[in-house]
Amino acid sequence: MVTMFWNDARYALRQLIKTPGFTFTAILTLALGIGVNAAMFSVIDQVLLRPLPYKNADRLVRFGGRSYTGRDFSSTSLPDAQDFAGRNHSLQGVAYYSFKFVTLGGTGEPEITPQVLSSANLFDLLGVRPMLGRSFIADDSSPGKTNVLLVSYSLWKKQLHSEPNVVGRVVKLNGDPFTIIGVLPEGTNFPGEVTGDAMYSPLDTGNKAMHDRDNASLSMVGLLRPGVSIAQAQTELNEIRQQLVKEDPKDESKEPIRAVDYRESLTANIRPALLALTFAVVAVWLIACANVAGLMLTRANSRRREIAIRAAMGAMRGRLMQQFFTECALLALAGGAAGLGIAAAILRALKHYLSEKLLYGDNIHIDFWVGAFLLLASCVSAVFFGLLPAWISASASAQEGLRETSTAVGTSKRQVLLRDGVVVGEITLTLALLIAAGLMVRTLLVLQRAELGFVPENIVTGQMFLPTHGTGAFGLQFDSKNVPDLIQTFYVPLEDRLQHTPGISTVGIETVRPMQPNWSFTSSIWVKGRPKPDSANSQNDVVRAMNGGYFHTFGIRLIKGRFFDRQDTPDSPLVAIVNQAFVQMVFPNEDPIGKQINVNDADKNPGNPRDWATIVGVSDNVRQLSAGDASQPEFDLNLMQFKPGDDLYPIIASFIMNVSARTNLPPVAAEKAIRTAVHELQPDVAFDDLMPMKQIVEDSMGSQTLAARLLGIFGFAALLIAVAGIYGLLSYSVSQRTREFGVRLALGSPQSSVTWLVLRHACVLLGIGVAAGIAIAVAASGVMRAFIYGFHGYDIFTVFAVAAILAVCGLAASYIPARRAAGVNPIEALRSE
Repeated sequence: MVTMFWNDARYALRQLIKTPGFTFTAILTLALGIGVNAAMFSVIDQVLLRPLPYKNADRLVRFGGRSYTGRDFSSTSLPDAQDFAGRNHSLQGVAYYSFKFVTLGGTGEPEITPQVLSSANLFDLLGVRPMLGRSFIADDSSPGKTNVLLVSYSLWKKQLHSEPNVVGRVVKLNGDPFTIIGVLPEGTNFPGEVTGDAMYSPLDTGNKAMHDRDNASLSMVGLLRPGVSIAQAQTELNEIRQQLVKEDPKDESKEPIRAVDYRESLTANIRPALLALTFAVVAVWLIACANVAGLMLTRANSRRREIAIRAAMGAMRGRLMQQFFTECALLALAGGAAGLGIAAAILRALKHYLSEKLLYGDNIHIDFWVGAFLLLASCVSAVFFGLLPAWISASASAQEGLRETSTAVGTSKRQVLLRDGVVVGEITLTLALLIAAGLMVRTLLVLQRAELGFVPENIVTGQMFLPTHGTGAFGLQFDSKNVPDLIQTFYVPLEDRLQHTPGISTVGIETVRPMQPNWSFTSSIWVKGRPKPDSANSQNDVVRAMNGGYFHTFGIRLIKGRFFDRQDTPDSPLVAIVNQAFVQMVFPNEDPIGKQINVNDADKNPGNPRDWATIVGVSDNVRQLSAGDASQPEFDLNLMQFKPGDDLYPIIASFIMNVSARTNLPPVAAEKAIRTAVHELQPDVAFDDLMPMKQIVEDSMGSQTLAARLLGIFGFAALLIAVAGIYGLLSYSVSQRTREFGVRLALGSPQSSVTWLVLRHACVLLGIGVAAGIAIAVAASGVMRAFIYGFHGYDIFTVFAVAAILAVCGLAASYIPARRAAGVNPIEALRSE
């Protein structure tokens, strides 16, 4: 058996070497089809298939109410989290966490590093044991004992230089000492949105501020008990929510609890697009297989005499099919090997978008499983494109094969219909892919022209973080008497220094800049003169603070009233600016100017005028999250009015701050000027994401850009394959009809009529394929709607433009064989018979 296989392999190899054009075309076609599938499998494997790096990942669920954006989970207070943990019977355990950013001192240049604050049972719940040291214990959450750290593997390796005796080492976070108690295994990061370097500390559950049900800053995860479904757990959690609403109707949210698989919660936004793209790559693979099947049919027809002789000498049908499958296997394996290079090139080209927009996207690469997939795809491809040609060739009558002359070979009506059907199928799938790619390009153009509410050109912006930042956040203790006034000692001088830097026209200092979705602070709205809303029925807005130069720096339009100015001082009444979305929600039929909004719970300190801010202006809506997300109601406070004695100071003035400058300097020079000005005032400031605002806007469309580029690659690959299929079919058809064309020309038929004869056949195939492709694309509109922003139907221009591109390419591929047919020498054609 082995000897027979090697004999077949050697014979197949000789046959393939004799026809280099056919061999090269088949291998290239398969490489494109298999390569794009391997690249997509790498993405799917990492994002949707590969287990999360937690032992208990398969039973891990995330639960909570729905956030104000409607796409995520709302935060929960510590008392609520403890109630959910203590009252349920469906979950083996409940952990809660929040995260902030800190500076890690003593390891080189200051860097902004995420610090996760969690319940002590988090890693026990995940089933993760430290690589070095120990995990948290219950006592670590006690007051005065929370300054301990678990560090991620990447942080240990990069910033702590893989120090083997790191356990017990004291490092400083924002200037405070923390003791490292353990190092997590490689690749273990939690939560999913915190990747790379990270540190973990126990949440101080003894802090009184954390026990206020209004202090909602925690996310929750639970571990299902064996045999309990997510639906059962969700039902019980909602029963607990109803109990809490009855016990505390004013402070408890009525938002229903939803529970989802933890991986699904991380991939919910990208999953529809990935699944749709998977169908796209399968379509490319089908097109490739169909094209090679057509080539194999053509090749089999030209070898019918050889096959007939072998059958007449006693070769059985199975033996003949085995020989064909051996050739197909060699082609498929060669195509798979070449596809490996194509897949690696695609992943390299999309590395930036993969790492930015996908879960563990920076880990996507060609590995053993991708290699196994390539091998499997190659084997399946060999069967798929080789079965029909092998069966037809092995089933052919030996007598007919020996009787037929070379000019008659392959001209049967059945063979012509099969080849035409293959080409029509290729055109159909190709057009459907090209329409999808065209719509994605249209989507990007729509997003790029979307009204952002600000002017991103000529702005350089970045986050800056001080060691004192984060003090008072997430319920931490805050001593206003011993904290420097950062606004007056740092932000005011920084604004003045940058304002006088040549090339910089305006400067903005803001808590959250546009297109910064991860740092939106929200608050319930209480209008002075109206009853105080309870938590269950409150309206929420996005709260931000900035200096007066922010609106001018970003070019935000003033609709009514005024912007912040120098008359707004720390000693004057607090003022605010709201956007149009806020006015439409809170004051739909009123003039908002002069109205007062609560900025701190006035019930806790009655009569304090700084609990209220007066609306002095209405600004245009700004896209806060991305170019594709609608503007949320926004309430903006004047950063320069706050001082350490204010209740909001710990959150607004001592957290991560953004600095933005409108400048005519090149981006590199502008970044250097900003860094220099900041470090001259505060040498230990850490910077993150200092870049042009234009780049940030483009990055906000990363998911759409990734989908567009992938679809573009798949559509282009399909177009190449389809064009090659049309060219191959017509070239073979012309070669088989040489005598017919010679007779026509000998009888006086003009060359143009012979050319049109061939082109007419191509036009019929293109017409049928285009019509079927449009029908498939329209039928798949529901899938398109899942991941194309603003998609409501197919615009005629995109469909016809894509159809025209395919038609032009198809006719161009048809023209060369048509010219060849018209150039046949009648005497030579007739003599060949």
